[in-house]
Amino acid sequence: MLEFNGPWLESGEKLVCLGDSLTAAENGYVGILKKKLGEKKVDVINAGLGGDKTPAALSRLRASVIDLKPDAVSIFLGANDAAVGRGVWADEPRVEPSAYKSNLIWIVHLCRLAGIKKFSIATPAGQFEGAALAAYGAAAMPIYCLAAREAAEESKARLVPLDAAFAMEWQTHGGSAKGGLLLTVDGVHMTQAGNELIASTMLATWFPAKQTEK
Repeated sequence: MLEFNGPWLESGEKLVCLGDSLTAAENGYVGILKKKLGEKKVDVINAGLGGDKTPAALSRLRASVIDLKPDAVSIFLGANDAAVGRGVWADEPRVEPSAYKSNLIWIVHLCRLAGIKKFSIATPAGQFEGAALAAYGAAAMPIYCLAAREAAEESKARLVPLDAAFAMEWQTHGGSAKGGLLLTVDGVHMTQAGNELIASTMLATWFPAKQTEK
């Protein structure tokens, strides 16, 4: 496992957040990041697009990320990759976990070729809830979380373990994803609590607490 010491972002840098509707949401986690990182003089650009999946994200990578010349890229994709080909999206081709992992690695690789040096990959939240859980199944998302972890490891990106963070939150509240609406409003999208958990997990990963000697 890769270990990172010190802050991932520095004052004066530009961060692009690449993602789907969870990223694009006007009042979502990116808004929280803008406020918190603004205090550190880090410019945050929202490159979220509703319904996005990793194959489509690759196709818009130059315009949405590379041409902006950021210092760092936060990649948070996977909920739609896990859902496509199932439920209401059953008529669309699936993005298999292996393809999802490969696409994440290619996103990092192409950005790195363009001179971008810092990358963060977040796992999906770990589970669907409510109606989405019934539609897509409990087994759909966990394998994509594992694929995201492997992609971060292989591409030497900083991993944001949202799957673990959400699992701990469900456990703390004495519930599970099967209960529905614990952290999401429709089984996929986030409540304010969900957005705050995403942002706080990202920030804790990007700015790890300093360890002091006992």
